[in-house]
Amino acid sequence: MASLEPGVNISALARSLEITPSQLFGWRGAAAKRTSQDIAKSQAASAKSVEIEIAGAVVRVAADIAEDDLRRVLRAVREA
Repeated sequence: MASLEPGVNISALARSLEITPSQLFGWRGAAAKRTSQDIAKSQAASAKSVEIEIAGAVVRVAADIAEDDLRRVLRAVREA
C-alpha cells in the first residue's frame, strides 16, 4: 500500500480523484478484511500436518506438501 506524505487529507485526495471519500474508505475496509481472511486461511492450512512413521523415524509434514517433495523426504528417510 502506498504511503502518503504527512498532512495529506485523505478525503480531499479522494475528491480530487473523483471518488467519494466513503467509497475510498469502503474499499480500504474491504481490502483489510480480505487480507486478514487470507492470513487466517494461510495459518489454518499450515497448522494441518501429516505424521508418517517409517522404520522407527517419525516424519511430520504440512498436509499441503507437494507429492514430489514428499517422495524426496520419504526417500531420504529410508536411505538414512
